[in-house]
Amino acid sequence: MRRIALPMTALVALASCSQILGVNDVTVGDAGVAVGDGGVATGSTELRYGGGHPGVALPEGGELRHDNVRMSGMPEQTWVMVYQYTGPMLAQTAPFATPAEGGKGPFGNCVDERNGAPTWPFTPITGATYLTLLKRQLTGPGITGALDIIKTKPANTVDNSTFRKYSLSYGGGAPGDRDGFNASMTTAAMSTPGGDYTLDIGKGTPMSYYMPERFTAPLGIGGTATVKIPANQDLTYTWTTPANDFGASGTEHTKKTYFNFTFFADPTSPSPAQFFCFPDSDGHQTIPAAVINALPANGLIVHANFSHYMEARETMSGEQRRFDLVSTYSNISQYAKQ
Repeated sequence: MRRIALPMTALVALASCSQILGVNDVTVGDAGVAVGDGGVATGSTELRYGGGHPGVALPEGGELRHDNVRMSGMPEQTWVMVYQYTGPMLAQTAPFATPAEGGKGPFGNCVDERNGAPTWPFTPITGATYLTLLKRQLTGPGITGALDIIKTKPANTVDNSTFRKYSLSYGGGAPGDRDGFNASMTTAAMSTPGGDYTLDIGKGTPMSYYMPERFTAPLGIGGTATVKIPANQDLTYTWTTPANDFGASGTEHTKKTYFNFTFFADPTSPSPAQFFCFPDSDGHQTIPAAVINALPANGLIVHANFSHYMEARETMSGEQRRFDLVSTYSNISQYAKQ
C-alpha cells in the first residue's frame, strides 16, 4: 500500500468551496484505495496526489473529460467534452472527500455525496464565466488526424459522468443521442484503453494524458442490464486490477497513475450523486450495509479506473487556473435493491 499525503499546499481544487478545509492523510493501494488515517496502509512510502503537477495549487478553471464507456444494453462508446471558465478565486480543498473516521465509520470507505453537498468532481460550478475556445482538437489512437470537439446545437450543458451543469461546453451529449457529439462524431476506438492522447485548446503547448487500461468490472457492471444488490447486508466483490504506474521512484502521481472507485447515482434526483466508494484493498471492495440501506431502491452503479493530471492554462489575461485532464475506463449499469 502507499500513503498519499495531502498537505494544504498540495490540495486540489473544488469549484464551490469558500474556505480551506482540513484533510487527513489518504492511503491508496496500487489500484486506488483511499481511506483516512488509521486505514489499511501497511507501507511507509508516500505518494502525493498531484505532486509536481503544474496546476495542483491553482483554482479550478477548466476540464477535459474523456471516457471509454461500457453501458448496459449499448455498444462500447467514447464520451468527450471540454470547457474552460474564469470566476471567483475560491479557496480549494482535496480532489476526493476523505471517508469519515478514517474509513472506520458506518459508511466505511464510501463518501456520502447526498443532500446537495457533494465533493469534487460532483460539486456544482457557481459564479463562472465560460470562455469561448477557438481550438479544441484531440489526437491519439483511433483518431485520424485530429478530432475537432465542436459545440453542438443545442449545446450540451450536462456532464454524463458527474452530472455537473455548464453554460458552455464543447462535445458531450447523452448516451445514444444522435444530436449529441458523443453519439454522432465519436467511435469506441477514439478512447483506446492504454492509449496516449493530446488535447490542444490553442493556449500553451498541447496537453498530453493517458487512457487507463482495460479491465473486467465486477458484478457484471457495464454488461448486465441490472445489477441486483441484496439489501440489509454488506456487498463484497473482487476484480483483477491492471498494473499501475507510480514512476521511477514508486511514489509519483504520473500521467499513467490511475485510481479506482465505485459510484452510486440517482439520475432522477436533483442531486444525483449518492455515494463515492474506494476499494479497501487492491481488487477488493466491501460496500457496508449502511450504504446499501441508504441508497434509493433503483439507480446507477459505476465501477471505473480514472487518471487525473492537473495542467495550468491562462483563462483571462495574466490569470492562470487549473485545467483538469480526466480520462476514465468506465463501466455503468442500473442497479436494483432486492
